Amino acid sequence: MFHVKHCLPVSVRLGVSGVWLHEAHNGDGMPYSIVIFNQRPLGRFTRESLLAAITVSKFSTLCVQYGLDPALIQPALDHLAVDMAVGGQVPYFMVRYQPGNQPPIVVSEQEPEGAFEQERLMETIGESAPLYVWEQLSRTRAICSVELVEPHLADLGLLLGYELARWAAARGDGVVLGLDGIWYRLNVHHAFIPLGEQGG
Repeated sequence: MFHVKHCLPVSVRLGVSGVWLHEAHNGDGMPYSIVIFNQRPLGRFTRESLLAAITVSKFSTLCVQYGLDPALIQPALDHLAVDMAVGGQVPYFMVRYQPGNQPPIVVSEQEPEGAFEQERLMETIGESAPLYVWEQLSRTRAICSVELVEPHLADLGLLLGYELARWAAARGDGVVLGLDGIWYRLNVHHAFIPLGEQGG
């Protein structure tokens, strides 16, 4: 589940100018992005509600699924913190789970503005997407990116990255493009379900 491909054929990253960019993640220091295409923006939330949402899952079970050492759980929880502006409605926030100045997980959100950006989004992602995803993309009103760096993939950063994606997709009624290049939706229990041509 959620294996990371050495080089994804297609992924999306929000460019600084708001342009959707193809980006191959090949371990050269560039961020690995889990991208969530939402029908609603995230809106306002608090640090406390976010932390509660991303720690509700059973991490010991998830560690087995991700191939991670469960001994990593408690140290990560001890240092888990969210950096965000007062009020909770910001274009990005950071999640820290390691001591010192280790790189945080960065979550950003942008809203495609107007028909041109919506069309650009469809051109960038649509060709690689299952039919069900095409329909979802046409209703996309906000795109979240959960950015990880190489060291995160070997520790609790990978697990926390997907918990952030789960939270964002549940909040915005979205579909997720994972690090493995597979599209996912959430079921009624908020479990990730891979999407095929018939919508998973």
